[in-house]
Amino acid sequence: MKTSRIAADERQLQVDDSEQRIPPARLHQFIAAVFEKLGVSAENAALAADSLLIADLRGVTSHGVARLSMYVGQIRTGAIDPRAILTTIRETAATGVYDAANGLALALAPQAMDHCIEKALATGIGMVTVNNSTHFGIAGAYAIQAARRGLGAIAMTNAGPLVTPTGGRTPMLGTNPIAFAVPTGPESPPFVFDMATSAVAYGKIENARRANKPLAPGLALDERGFATTDPHSARSLLPLGGEQATSGYKGYGLAVLVDILCGPLAGALWGTHLASVQRIGNRAGLGHAFMTWRIDAFRDPDDFARELRQLLDELRSCPPAPGFEVTGVLAPGDPELAATRDNEAHGIALHPTVWAEMEAISQQLGIRIEI
Repeated sequence: MKTSRIAADERQLQVDDSEQRIPPARLHQFIAAVFEKLGVSAENAALAADSLLIADLRGVTSHGVARLSMYVGQIRTGAIDPRAILTTIRETAATGVYDAANGLALALAPQAMDHCIEKALATGIGMVTVNNSTHFGIAGAYAIQAARRGLGAIAMTNAGPLVTPTGGRTPMLGTNPIAFAVPTGPESPPFVFDMATSAVAYGKIENARRANKPLAPGLALDERGFATTDPHSARSLLPLGGEQATSGYKGYGLAVLVDILCGPLAGALWGTHLASVQRIGNRAGLGHAFMTWRIDAFRDPDDFARELRQLLDELRSCPPAPGFEVTGVLAPGDPELAATRDNEAHGIALHPTVWAEMEAISQQLGIRIEI
């Protein structure tokens, strides 16, 4: 990665004066302690904390500790069983289907990905699905989990209905993210691409509400199905691409693809049959799909990594358009890499409302936040 590009990108990582920094290890300790207090085993609590921490490290604050109060509420109402374990429904050398029994997906989904990784290491390629699951956090965490083992990976999950089909006004699909990761060499971070198939992740709407800032046009609809930039009025999201005229049907199609793999194929629910994670107390019934493959099943890993790094550097060398002179053209994943370095070096910056939620959880459960 070109140093000039990253340095330029890091200059964009300015933290609001009202935000508080916390060392990643301390945040992990607090999250794990919360889950343990709620009945999650120590091992699974650590896995769950890993999942939330990686989101905050990568700057995806919508899926980090800001989600902790949601998980606490789901566990307390019985929508998530903190003691559930992952069980095998069917299995072959290269495939598997697992039941999460409405357990804490932040801890059980990494175990499913571990099974997928082992299958790929043994056979060259693996694919597994999970049903009866819950919100599993940031999809990129699972792709990274495999890339760190030298594998390529794709991770997907469906979600409760928040996205309106192109031409409609009622939410029928989830944000249904897709994450892709591949190694770029033993001394380099993996390439990671993680996106929602909606125009924006719902967590970004929540962030805008916390900050009381307007949304960009083309992201959300109000309760009547009209476009809105007011995050407090947003009731559904548009597909990736926005309206029909701006190719929103492409995001719509990708969301359906994810629902097919994570719903009917996985033996999980889909679309409007799923409960929204925003409604505390509902069992989600979500499905996940993971795919992994050995690079050496297709190419010499060193040759692949060298050519991949060349591809990414060629993208970064593209002459920047007006307004992008400072950062230059970034490769997918560059902002998250810059955020990771910044957060590891200076601590994770959290919005005051997130701190308030953490302090409320701390008082309720009697767990001290160490700063």
